[in-house]
Amino acid sequence: MPVRVSVPRIGVDSTLLPLGIATDGSLQVPDLGEAEQAGWLTTSAVPGRPGPTVIAGHVDSRTGPAVFFRLHELVAGDEVDVHLDDGSVVVYQVDDVVRVSKDDFPTQEVYGPRPGPVLRLLTCGGAFDRATGHYEDNVIAFASPR
Repeated sequence: MPVRVSVPRIGVDSTLLPLGIATDGSLQVPDLGEAEQAGWLTTSAVPGRPGPTVIAGHVDSRTGPAVFFRLHELVAGDEVDVHLDDGSVVVYQVDDVVRVSKDDFPTQEVYGPRPGPVLRLLTCGGAFDRATGHYEDNVIAFASPR
């Protein structure tokens, strides 16, 4: 099981919290009190195994920047290391980073089956809607094994 994610370019080195699916069917996110930690969707693939591994984190909190505040700065070729509980590390490289409206979220591209291992890093982005208390967009980093 994954226990830590490191993204050197953006200064991320976080232990991973277990995440599930919320009652409304959306991806559960870490509590705002744990905004400095990313989380692994436990129903997604174990890193290194076929299918998408999904890791999510907040962009900010009421007190300032959070774990994935700089996710949008990643570029193709950047390294992402996912540490497993057996001491091994699965090394990925970023293929693409996109910002998409939450209304146009690419569900199949993020969660859909894949023949090989892939990684998806997710956070919020775009404009903050004070009326709803949510960001309008998501930032998604797509990565594959190096």
